[in-house]
Amino acid sequence: MLLRWKLGVVVGGGSGAGHEVCLRLARSGCGVLVVDPDPVAAEATATQVRRSRVSAWMLQADPATVEHDEELVAGRARDLGGADLLVTTGMSARSSLAMGRLLLDDPVVLPGPRDLDASRTAAVVLGLLRDAAPDPVVLL
Repeated sequence: MLLRWKLGVVVGGGSGAGHEVCLRLARSGCGVLVVDPDPVAAEATATQVRRSRVSAWMLQADPATVEHDEELVAGRARDLGGADLLVTTGMSARSSLAMGRLLLDDPVVLPGPRDLDASRTAAVVLGLLRDAAPDPVVLL
């Protein structure tokens, strides 16, 4: 999948592996919606993403634990023209797939690595996304 001109939604993008995934998506030309319960961390990540000259937005939400936050994320992604991919951190496979169904036409769940540091995890995720069919959901 070509990542340039796409919109990636990264749940948990304010820190750790999610933050690194956001930065690598940006370097690939992908716009990013950074979703995190910590608005300061989400905005800091979005600011760093914008330095790669791609669009970035932040959204304070925690779809892993707060009921109805999935709809909030899906609504914001629709407002931005629709999501092309989803990366989740800290969410169950069932929750990630449910969110993928709200955001994407035909979501396909791809399990990502869990035993690597944040930078290596992000590199593996980008490789998965580049090789993926449309509408991937990467579960970290």
